[in-house]
Amino acid sequence: MAYLATTLASSPSSSIRSSSSSFLSFISAHRLLRPLTKTGDLPTRSFSVRSQTLDFSGSFFEGGREDEGADSSMGSSAAAVVALEDKEEPQCPPGLRQYETMAVLRPDMTEDERLAFTQRYEELLVAGGGMYVEVFNRGVIPLAYSIKKKNKAGESNTYLDGIYLLFTYFTKPESLSVLEFSLNADDDVIRSSSFKIRKRKY
Repeated sequence: MAYLATTLASSPSSSIRSSSSSFLSFISAHRLLRPLTKTGDLPTRSFSVRSQTLDFSGSFFEGGREDEGADSSMGSSAAAVVALEDKEEPQCPPGLRQYETMAVLRPDMTEDERLAFTQRYEELLVAGGGMYVEVFNRGVIPLAYSIKKKNKAGESNTYLDGIYLLFTYFTKPESLSVLEFSLNADDDVIRSSSFKIRKRKY
């Protein structure tokens, strides 16, 4: 009886230990059968970047539809510059040199006065032996700094902008002094400067 009681008393714990051992064995077997995952084998997310070309036609980035007049004028100016660059330069005649003269005129000159000024100095250049005289009107441009000039009547005027005229021509070196003297004495001229053009050797 004592043996039976001992057996009955010990059998519940034995069954519990047996079931616990079986459960732990199942977990261990499950862990062994489960594939191991490494951090390096984790799937990585891929990001795709798409580039999109934005069309700003008709917006203010392109100039807008309200500035079509300005764009057309700028386009015509650019076309004129391209046409000027594409124009074949004349060959320098023997004994002459190529020069450029930039003259800044009073901004309040009328169109007729400017045309008369241009014709007067074209004739002066030709009379001094100049050839291939061309004049380009750059329009009214602000000056880098104010210029004060006194005319022949003794009146002083301060100018903030002026009409820029560019003369290109071929002439004798000794004729340049006559041109510069006339420009410096002219009341219509705020400032002038002449340069000798040197051809680049490639």
